[in-house]
Amino acid sequence: MSNAGSTGHKWLSVFPELAAIQDDAWLETLRAAREMVMPAGTIVIRRGDACQNFLMVTRGTVRVYESSESGREIALYRTGSGDICILTLSNLLAGTDYAAEAVTEDEVGVVMIPMPFFQNAMARSEAFRNFIMATLARRLSDVMRVVEQVTFQRLDLRLACLLGQLFERNKSKAISMTHEELARELGTTRVVVSRLLKEFERMGCIRLHRSQIELLSPEALARVSRD
Repeated sequence: MSNAGSTGHKWLSVFPELAAIQDDAWLETLRAAREMVMPAGTIVIRRGDACQNFLMVTRGTVRVYESSESGREIALYRTGSGDICILTLSNLLAGTDYAAEAVTEDEVGVVMIPMPFFQNAMARSEAFRNFIMATLARRLSDVMRVVEQVTFQRLDLRLACLLGQLFERNKSKAISMTHEELARELGTTRVVVSRLLKEFERMGCIRLHRSQIELLSPEALARVSRD
């Protein structure tokens, strides 16, 4: 992890709402902000650790996930450029330790605000407080969507939706992802994912290669995700 030290606040271009705040409490907090660059695969948050900083992402993607004692994982949400990390936010507001984990998926730029300065801005800057509450409400809907999917949607539908999102995100007809990685996204086992992928292949939606999945029919995959 490399520390870029104090910044010239160019990162505020990614957060226009914050760039517009001019009260003393926020400007004092802004001076305490530090920008960092984290390589892909960096553990940003560990379950049980104390939360010391408020985290905002300026580029790249951070994956936040829950893991069980057996090692099974499920992705809760992703935080990308222009997003705040609601996991650090919720722990700072509640004064609790981390209950989930987070890892960078690629090289990630973050801005970290130490807890005392964050608390000062929350207490004294109405504009900053409004930004935080509005963002929290929006991001919590993402987590609620995951809960709804896990609770009510069949796994084949969730897998088809996930594949569709991955193909769209990569803007490619092929994605490099193992069955184990897909299983971690969905909170299930590799065996179950492999069985469903083979069924999708039989239906003509995809073609399976070693550590790669090729999209054959976007229409067929979309039909599966809606069934």
